Amino acid sequence: MPHEHLTPAHVILMPLYMALDDIDFDELLEHAGIPASRVDDLDGAISLDDVLKLIESALALTGDPALGLHLGQEIGIEILDLVGTLVASAPDFRTALQLVTEYSPLVSTLSRIELHEGPEHSRLVIHLNDDVRRLDSPFFEEFCGAAFFCLSRRLVDGSFTIRALSCRRPAPAWSAEYPQVFGDDVEIHCNADEDSVTFDSYLLDLPLKRHSPGLYQQLRLQAARRLASMAPQENVSGSVRRLIDDNMGERLLDLPSIAERMGLTPRTLQRHLKAEGTSFQALYDERRRERARSYLLEQPDGDIETLAAILGYSEPANFYRAFRSWFGVTPREFQRRYEAAAR
Repeated sequence: MPHEHLTPAHVILMPLYMALDDIDFDELLEHAGIPASRVDDLDGAISLDDVLKLIESALALTGDPALGLHLGQEIGIEILDLVGTLVASAPDFRTALQLVTEYSPLVSTLSRIELHEGPEHSRLVIHLNDDVRRLDSPFFEEFCGAAFFCLSRRLVDGSFTIRALSCRRPAPAWSAEYPQVFGDDVEIHCNADEDSVTFDSYLLDLPLKRHSPGLYQQLRLQAARRLASMAPQENVSGSVRRLIDDNMGERLLDLPSIAERMGLTPRTLQRHLKAEGTSFQALYDERRRERARSYLLEQPDGDIETLAAILGYSEPANFYRAFRSWFGVTPREFQRRYEAAAR
C-alpha cells in the first residue's frame, strides 16, 4: 500500500457506503482494483491513490457525475468523528469553524479550510491537496461545499444562507443543480481563483443548537491530545506560532486560549516558552509583524483598518502604534515606499 500520503479512512469510506445502497461494496473494490484488506478498518488510514480509485469507481458505477454534490447534502456531523462531536458542542458558528481549521489533520489530509472574516461578508476558503485535482471531476469541491452549507444549516440556531460559491474548475454540465442545493439567490463563480463559500459575517455569531459547555471543554482537551499524539514532534514555540497563524484575528487570542488548544495549563506553556528563550507575547508580535508586512507587500492598496482587524486589533490606533514600533513608519508610509521601489 502506498504510504506517501495517507488520510483517515472513515471520512472517505462512510460517504461511499452511503452512496452504494444499490451496489455491493465488494463490487466497488473490484472495479477499483483494491484488495479489501486495504480498506477494512474505518479507524485506519487510506492512501491518496486508493481514494482517487474509489471515487472514480463510485462515479462510474453509480452513473452520477454529481455524486459529490449529492453526498455532501446527506452526510451528518458524525462523519467528522471526535472533531464532529466537538464542533456540534461549540458555543457559536465562529468557534465551530475555528475548530475544524485547528483539528483538520484529525479529519482529513486531503483538504483544509481557512476563514477570512470581513466586516460585512466572510469567506471560507477550501484548500484542496493539489494531488486531489488529478481526479477528472469536481467531486471533492462539490462535496466540501455542499457539506459545509448543509451541515451549517443543521448546526446553527437560526437561518443560514450563503451569498456566493466559487470554484476553480469550469462549470459542469449539472451546474443548474447548484441553486437547488445552495439556494436560489446564491451567486455561482466558476473558473475562479479559489474554491470558497461567501456568507454574511453576522452568521458567525449565531449560537449552535447543541452547545454543551461541559462536553465542549472535555472534547477540546481530548482533541488536543489526539492531535499532539499524531503530529510530528516540534518545539513548543513552533506549535504556538502555528496556532497563532491559524487563529489570527480571533477576538480572544492570548496565552490561556493557546494553552487550552495545546492541552496545557497557561503556567506550563509559559514555562516551556521561557525555556526556549521566548514568550507568548513575543511570538504573537512576531507573527502579527510578518502578517502585516506580507499583507501590505501583496496588497499595496489594501485597507489599513481591515488589516488591523485581521491581526486582532480592536482599535486601529493600537495597530498604528505597533506598526510604527516594528518598522519605524506608518502603514501608509510603508505602502508609499513599496510603491516607489516597485516603480
